[in-house]
Amino acid sequence: MKTVLIIGGAGGIGSFIVKFLLKKNYKVIIWGRSQEKFNILRNQFKLKEVDRIIFDTIDVSDKMRVQEGMQRIKSLDLLINMAGVVWPIGKTAEVNLEQFKTAFEINFFGTLYVCYFAIPLLLKSSQGKIINFAGGGSAYSRENHAAYGCSKTAIVRLTENLSLEYPQLDINIIAPGAHKTPMWQDETFDAKPEQWSNIDELIEFIDFLVSEESNGITGKFLHFKDNRKNMLEKIKQNSDLYTLRRIDDFNFSKIIK
Repeated sequence: MKTVLIIGGAGGIGSFIVKFLLKKNYKVIIWGRSQEKFNILRNQFKLKEVDRIIFDTIDVSDKMRVQEGMQRIKSLDLLINMAGVVWPIGKTAEVNLEQFKTAFEINFFGTLYVCYFAIPLLLKSSQGKIINFAGGGSAYSRENHAAYGCSKTAIVRLTENLSLEYPQLDINIIAPGAHKTPMWQDETFDAKPEQWSNIDELIEFIDFLVSEESNGITGKFLHFKDNRKNMLEKIKQNSDLYTLRRIDDFNFSKIIK
């Protein structure tokens, strides 16, 4: 039985991923800050499924807590990093800088700490995989969301670096789309989308990433709507596709009309 560690697995999107991976017969370890959220999630499962769920109350911005939590995990095959906060929202020179720093500690450093201490375990797996989560502002400027956008963009680059340093693992980052989750309660600037992203399509894409079909795809910044059938062939033709790059007249002149 494979083991997955999901950071933020008791949240909106996370709960759907947990249910999916339980059906795939994974042992699921969830890290989060709310025991109450986990209890609500836990009550949705049958007894035989509950036996395959472990919850640990861990704030991933606390490096020591992350290290201690990882020491309680004996084996690991899959890591999904999806914890994050969208605040502070506002013009960069007007927001609370302490909140800005805290957002980086949760979004970026939280992901870094978990990857740092999880990689030695993942390297022992026959096919270790990491799926990091990006967000709105990772690939484009997002007004009044500098903390969120910058911290998530940093995770994109971290993902690329890790993939080069640990080629034994498949390490990717995905843009999950806009879903109706509690995170939107903190949104004070952007209007809600006219149509929310489809959670079933996201789960289907995650199914692809955790499967053998995606073996060898690593260091990529992917959107859950990307065409999976053509992805491998496109990557073979141009390794810079699905990555964070500067668009210019030197390396990318062939795609500039």
